[in-house]
Amino acid sequence: MRLAMLHRAALCLLALLPLAAAGASAGEAPPGQALFRRHCGICHLQGGTGTFMLGRRLGDENALLETRADLAGAYVRTVVRNGIQSMPRFSRVELPDADLARIVQYLAGTQPH
Repeated sequence: MRLAMLHRAALCLLALLPLAAAGASAGEAPPGQALFRRHCGICHLQGGTGTFMLGRRLGDENALLETRADLAGAYVRTVVRNGIQSMPRFSRVELPDADLARIVQYLAGTQPH
């Protein structure tokens, strides 16, 4: 029951993200960063469940994905498409390949400028 409530709360927050993004001016952040924050931020920004779990498993220095320099693109793609431990998988409907590619570029440090 608690998990269902958390899931509903996360979906509500995700529904509000496009409204918040509409208020931001164009060109503020690289496309990969904006996509990461929209699709992954609910869990993988400061204070998120994914950040907490990674901190417990890998140490606080490796908890925030945006600050890591050791993320390989193929690994990120595999984890997103297949899930890992408590992280669910994301289908191509939920996260299209083109958006995932931009997120991978952003996290792997190969974001085009």
